[in-house]
Order: sequence, then structure tokens, then C-alpha cells
Amino acid sequence: MEGIYMDAAATTPARPEVIEAVRKMLGQDFGNPSSLHAPGVNAEKEIKKARRRVAESIGAGPGQVIFTSGGTEANNLAIRSLIRPGGHCISTPIEHPSVQETFRFLARQDCVVDYCRVDREGNIDIQHLEQILHPASCFLSLALVNNEIGTVQDLEEIVRVARKKAPRILIHTDAVQAWGKLQLDWDRMGVDALTISAHKTGGPKGAGALVVCRPELIKPLLWGGEQEEGLRSGTENTPGIVGMGVAATLLPEEKKIRAMTRIKQEFFQQIREGITGVELIGPSPEKSVPHILNLSFPGLPAQVLVQALSREGIYASSGSACSSHRHQISYVLQALGLEKEVASSAIRFSFLDDISSSQAAVAADKVIQVVNQMKKVMRNV
Repeated sequence: MEGIYMDAAATTPARPEVIEAVRKMLGQDFGNPSSLHAPGVNAEKEIKKARRRVAESIGAGPGQVIFTSGGTEANNLAIRSLIRPGGHCISTPIEHPSVQETFRFLARQDCVVDYCRVDREGNIDIQHLEQILHPASCFLSLALVNNEIGTVQDLEEIVRVARKKAPRILIHTDAVQAWGKLQLDWDRMGVDALTISAHKTGGPKGAGALVVCRPELIKPLLWGGEQEEGLRSGTENTPGIVGMGVAATLLPEEKKIRAMTRIKQEFFQQIREGITGVELIGPSPEKSVPHILNLSFPGLPAQVLVQALSREGIYASSGSACSSHRHQISYVLQALGLEKEVASSAIRFSFLDDISSSQAAVAADKVIQVVNQMKKVMRNV
């Protein structure tokens, strides 16, 4: 692909090792894992290997991993399983659409849903969380990393506060943007369920997982066969699962993660020096997740700017890929309390883990040229 891809929070290219593993499972080892003959048994072995690899990547046990079609299904499976009928649930106003819409659905049933406030950088207001929690609160769901602005929540503190106020509460975290970007430690996080997705970190689309502390709590969304211990019926997506397992063994090491943070900081500094009035949305680059940087160029419509950058070979986005076709200001940015002019001009740059300093510098130059040219045109209109 020509140009510089800066939309890794939406999806990433599959790694060569993943492509080869998927190709092999599609052609050579195509057996149905439920079949008792040799090809089926071999496919089942490959799924077990992938399950072990995914579990090891976050320090969980293989029996705690439920494979799904991706992050959206995993989020739905967690929320709709772990909430008690009529229970009190808590989330935030900046969650992924798959979480937001599931809570809206449940609120129309018989659940009570409260939303914890966040500050201008997307951090959960701990004092407000304490206020809305009560001993009977049954469920809390929040993203470890926000997919639009890169905020990393203090999960350990949130879990501590929640369990102190509501000892029986079940906690789920959407870690889709954290897997492969932060060091995840299942025991240290202390959550009951965690969502990850393969295609955000070099794996194939159509594969994800819900990691759960107690699988017996999960209620299936799909009924049919006994796949995934009866928790996710349907013939397994063996190529996707195996590809996800391979991707789990290739997650960036700490050295590469630090390099991503440095390159992101350099990219931001270059743009700040070349464009007057650019605004950072969310935490400072060194405090946010290594691969996400959200910048606003007030006065320039985000959708128009994304298209202008694309023509120059710079591929960024105006928010979550799951809601980009709505052509309206992101609800995440609205929840931060941003001015309309700032929110409507926000662009998310998200970096692949193998981006080089020189590529980032070229991309920054292109952004500077495009933005300054668009500003000049807008002044003359």
C-alpha cells in the first residue's frame, strides 16, 4: 500500500506469520474441529494451541478464554451474561458503541444504568464513581483504553474502589485497544471479564475473545452445538482463531512500545510547531496509550480533512471506525465537554507498531501542508 497508514486503532494489516497460518488452516488443515477423524482432530489441536497462546499473552488460564467473532460480540457476551435481571449497572459515556448500545438495550428492559462522569482528558471521575456505587451494584463495564483519544484508565484503583463499595460487583473491561500496546496482567487487573480482538494487533478480522474469571457465569448469545464448551455455538472460525493465536505470540515487546510513544511525541511536536492553533484532545502523548493521538484543527471539518489527507496518502480517521459513517460529532468528544468547533475538527492519528521516525516525520509534513493550505482556502472563501 502506498502512503502512510495512521488508522491502526481501526484495524491493522495481518502479520506475515499470521497470513501463513490462516492460509494453512483454510487449505491444508481445513477439518471441522468437531469431527472425530484425523483432519478434525488436528484442527481441534490447533484451536487448543491458539487458546493457550492467547491466555498466556495476558497471564490467564486457557479454560478462561472464549473465542468470539471479535470485540463487539465479546462485549455483548460479557454484558448480557454478567448483569443480573433488574440489577444496577455502571458504565461511562465514552465507551465503544458495542458497549453503549448494549446498555441502552438493557436499560429498555429492566436494568438500571448509571454513567460515571469523565474529565476533559477522558479519565473516570473516581469521586463520582463512589457516589453512584451502592452495595447492591452488580456490574461495571469500562474500556481500559479509550479507542478515540487513547486515555488509559487507572483500572486497579477503579477495581479497588468498586469492590470496596460493592463487594459482589462483577467488573468487565474492554481491552481491545490495550492488547499489544500495554502489558496486561490478568491477576493484577482483578477484573471478572476482559475483551480483546485479533485485528487490532496484526491478527485476522473476525476473531476475538472474552476472557472470564468464571466461565460458568456466561450465558450464550447463540444456541446450537456445544462449541466453546457450549458458550458460543457454531462451527469454529478455525483460521481466524489460529491466526489470533499466532498474533498473540508476536505482540510488541516493551522496547518497541516505548519507541512508539517516542515517535508519537515527535509527530505531535512537529505538527504543533508547523500549525497554529492545533489542539490536543485527551491526555498528553506520554500519558496516553502508545499508538493513539487525537488532534483538533479548529475551523476545518474533520470529514473534509480526512479526505484531503487521504488524497495525499495519509490515512487517518475522524473517530471510531464503528461510527464513522454517521457524519456527526463523536459522542465521546461531546462527553469530554469540548467546544463544538474543537470536537467537529478532531482527527485521530493511530500508529502501527512498526512505523519509523522518518515515516512519521513525512506524515507530519503532509499534515502541516494540507492543514495550512485548507486554512488559507477557508480564509479566502
